[in-house]
Amino acid sequence: MRRRKILGENLGGCSAEELHSLEVKIEKSLRTIRGKKTQVLEEQIAKLKEKEKALLKDNEDLREKGILEAPLVVPALNCVAPLQLRDAPEPVKSDDDVETELYIGLPGRDRCSNRPSG
Repeated sequence: MRRRKILGENLGGCSAEELHSLEVKIEKSLRTIRGKKTQVLEEQIAKLKEKEKALLKDNEDLREKGILEAPLVVPALNCVAPLQLRDAPEPVKSDDDVETELYIGLPGRDRCSNRPSG
């Protein structure tokens, strides 16, 4: 019965005091849930930052070993340069090749600047 009230069901017989009490309990629970959500998101962000640092170090190590040609730079959101490996064979192109790169944005726009291409 109490669970149904918390879910907003069977409230017809509740007094104003009961509804107020229920509202206070729900608001307290909501604050607790939001606090936990914030904590989880902050932990995820910290882990992703650690992973980013490790990947940047790995990239630097690969550049020092001569495996990567140039630093990977992301000049703008939605514009990511493809990874270039040294001594990688040039892809064979044909007239019926399909473009397989993924672009985010409106079609017919320049990939990096979001200006109309032309």
